Amino acid sequence: MVAIEDQGMVREVLSGKREAYRRLVEKYQGRVAAAIARITGPRPEVEDLVQETFWQAYRSLGRFRGEASFSTWLMRIAVNKAIDFQRRCREERRRLAADDVPLAEIPSSEEEPEPLLLAKEQEERLYRYLDRLPPLYRQVLRRHYLEGLSYREMAGEAGVPVKTIESRLYRARKMLRSIWSGP
Repeated sequence: MVAIEDQGMVREVLSGKREAYRRLVEKYQGRVAAAIARITGPRPEVEDLVQETFWQAYRSLGRFRGEASFSTWLMRIAVNKAIDFQRRCREERRRLAADDVPLAEIPSSEEEPEPLLLAKEQEERLYRYLDRLPPLYRQVLRRHYLEGLSYREMAGEAGVPVKTIESRLYRARKMLRSIWSGP
C-alpha cells in the first residue's frame, strides 16, 4: 500500500505537481536524517545532507524506475551522501594531519576526553575494516546495520531470497570479526 501511494506521488511530481514532492519530503525526512546520522554520527551537517539528498532525488526523479520502492531508492541516495561526507571528512583529517594541524578541539573539562577518543577510534577502525570487505558483504552490513533495512527489504531490493541475505550477513559478520581480531 505504501509503495503504491509513493509511486502515485512520484507520478504526480513528474506531471508537475510539486506539492506531491513536499508530501514525500515530509513523509521521509525523519527516516533519511536517521539513516544519515547512523553513518555520520550526530552532527550539524546531517540537516544539510538531508537537504542534499532530497534535492538530488528531486533532480533524479525522472530516472526512478520503480524496480525498488521509492523509500529504498531514496535511502540509497541518503546513504551515498553520508558515505561521501564521511570520505571527505577522512580526507580532510588526513590532509590536516599531514599539515601538522590539530585534528580536534579538546573536549570541555566536564567531559572525559579518553572515552570520546576511544569511541571515535573504534568508529574509524570499523569503517576501515568495512572498506576491506568485498563489496557484496560490505553493502549487506551497511544496509542492515547502518540503514536499518530488514532482511525482506534487502532481499526484495537485490532480487534474491531472504535466506540468501541471511547467509550473506552471516558471512559478512564472520569476515568482519576475522579482520577485527586479526594481526
